[in-house]
Amino acid sequence: MGVVHMYSVGCNGFGLSLLAIVKTLSQEQWYKMERINEIRSFNESNEKNDGDDVGNTIDFTPESIELIRNRLQSSGKSNYKFTFDTTKKIEEAAVLMPLCIVNGKPSVLFTIRSLNLKTHTGEVSFPGGKKESTDSSLESTALRETCEEIGIPTSQIDVLGTDSTLPNKDRTIKVHPFIGFIKHPIDIKKVNFNKDEVYGVFSVTLKDLLNKDKRRLERFRDSKIKYPVFATPKEIGLEIWGLTAFILESACITQDNESPFEIVC
Repeated sequence: MGVVHMYSVGCNGFGLSLLAIVKTLSQEQWYKMERINEIRSFNESNEKNDGDDVGNTIDFTPESIELIRNRLQSSGKSNYKFTFDTTKKIEEAAVLMPLCIVNGKPSVLFTIRSLNLKTHTGEVSFPGGKKESTDSSLESTALRETCEEIGIPTSQIDVLGTDSTLPNKDRTIKVHPFIGFIKHPIDIKKVNFNKDEVYGVFSVTLKDLLNKDKRRLERFRDSKIKYPVFATPKEIGLEIWGLTAFILESACITQDNESPFEIVC
């Protein structure tokens, strides 16, 4: 990922988190879910219970999907302040964070980049790429790339909204993250991914993404900022870091306006 230059660190109004919303919705009526204390209380109770029943309480329902959509559409601008290299041409790119159901469990879908690619080979990522002249919008870019990389057609994806724009490691590309829900359950073994671009696909359950024991903050190279790193299932044996982890943390995990980063003096 390299150093992402940042003047200030903070979270936007969307900090209540997609995952916390989905998690809480299965416990109480969705119209009560604006109450931060209830979200915090439910999360604390889950930390004390490691049984499978906890995972079963998390669900994607029509109500939770609509609340996620409304949250994304009504959230204010992020407090993250990034710099871009104005001496070079700034390009636009888009990625899709696919919310999905795998083996009956609400999850997030990830790709492993092909070993034949020039950059970030073998790393965990979301489907996405640079905007092309034929793309009518950045959302179209994210959907096109998702179809090209993992074979999921646009008709099967409900785009819920977008999160804050982020820079690539060279600060020459504005990356626009979109959050979408795949309407039909996913069978990982049957995902028809493009082997020229993708080495493999896997999913991580929302339960695991919410588990604080499975994510940490780590400083890369000479950065003064510690960035989020997520564990993946043992059979995958990789970590989610870099821009993908940045998007995941920003869009999903941060609660109560806490920063996902730690400044190291």
